[in-house]
Amino acid sequence: MENGPPWRERLFAYLLFVGATALTGVLVLYLALFAHLASADVHPRGRGWLALFIPLLAIAGILLWRSRPRTRVPVPVKALAVFLALAVLLPGWQAYAWMRGPQMYVWTWLQPMEPVPGQPVGVLRTRTSELVRARTDGLYLINSEGRSGWRLPAPEGTSVCELSRSTPEDTGIVAYRRGDGGGTGAGCGAQVAAVDLYSGRTLWSKDLAPGGGQAAAVVGGTALAAAEGALLGLNAREGTERWRIVIPQGCTVGAVDGAGDRILYVERCADGAARLTAADARTGTRAWQSSLPPDLGPAGEVRILSVQPVAVRVPDGVLLFDDSGHGRGTIPVSGPQEDLSSTDGDLLITPVPGKSPGLSAYSLTDGRRLWHTGLGGEQPRALARGKETGEVDVLTARGGWTYLWRLDERSGRRREQPAVLRDMPLAARFKMYTDTPDGPTFVNLDPETNAPTALPTVFWMAPVLGW
Repeated sequence: MENGPPWRERLFAYLLFVGATALTGVLVLYLALFAHLASADVHPRGRGWLALFIPLLAIAGILLWRSRPRTRVPVPVKALAVFLALAVLLPGWQAYAWMRGPQMYVWTWLQPMEPVPGQPVGVLRTRTSELVRARTDGLYLINSEGRSGWRLPAPEGTSVCELSRSTPEDTGIVAYRRGDGGGTGAGCGAQVAAVDLYSGRTLWSKDLAPGGGQAAAVVGGTALAAAEGALLGLNAREGTERWRIVIPQGCTVGAVDGAGDRILYVERCADGAARLTAADARTGTRAWQSSLPPDLGPAGEVRILSVQPVAVRVPDGVLLFDDSGHGRGTIPVSGPQEDLSSTDGDLLITPVPGKSPGLSAYSLTDGRRLWHTGLGGEQPRALARGKETGEVDVLTARGGWTYLWRLDERSGRRREQPAVLRDMPLAARFKMYTDTPDGPTFVNLDPETNAPTALPTVFWMAPVLGW
């Protein structure tokens, strides 16, 4: 009677059999993934890693199969091998997820179901990260579940034209213009109202002669509105007048904003002169006034980027001022001012075109460039404050694919590999919010249509877990 091999040899043979079976399972998984990446319309990132690991796994599996001693494999060992081959698919998949990097897809959206007459104007945010989308015909709440909430139509004979940039205590200031048109400019600010963004209720409304430009803002508990020949400070919840700053004859308020106990506003005069004025938000007392370059162009070309420290966007760049109103430098930026984003108080982060496009950060105290990041050579489409402290998120596009970068705002270094955003239904104009609890949120600001390819009003992104 022939004796079988020693137990140590048999054990070694069984281990080689189990290992070869497990490697074969991962190899089959990677072959399927490689075929999927090569044939389907998905981002190819990770295909290079698969092309490297597939032959290595194949060689290792062949060596194991050929080097195992020839002995009969019991059924329990075969069962164990099959179980482990299935079990290693999970770490194999996790390794593939690392190879392809983070990817996201549109997991829910709000789609317009019928034609609407209004044109998009902008977005207000509540303390609970719900969004209030403004169109020329009114305001519409989109709750955190992606459903429509309350609706506040524009008063009869008016259209929404401007929104306050901040919404303290869920109070937004809305400027209306007479007639059916939309957008800022002549006539914007003829009527100003405060809206409770939680309930959609109008708290108060005032008829004012149009101040023109960005004529509405809210600072703490004070609402700012431009009237004929004056800038008014109103109780944000009640609408009662707290103070009044007289504007010289022939001049209008072209931009206004504030933070803390300071407000800033720009006077634009018929003779081409322009001035920047700082005042106390509680009393309206002027603190200082500084001249701006003459002939600044349309009202929309001048914007207050930061109140503390003071930074004003003009067509040729960003002007910096100290706390006494003295100029202390210029940041030479260009391009659409909507692409600019100031974060963390004393930092301006802005796209940079040219031979080396990317993103640059400048100090708002002295104008120095602190860092520049190339972002793969693509021009950023949108910037937003990140979900993590000290993070700025950047949206770029390359080769038909859209990417979301997460950068350290103080160094410009990439915090992780950029996420691929699949099948993005983005309009030319949109708002991006990446600090929301439900994932990156996008609000399209182009006119809606009732065509089959109509873009969603709002959509949310979530990590891809499958293919």
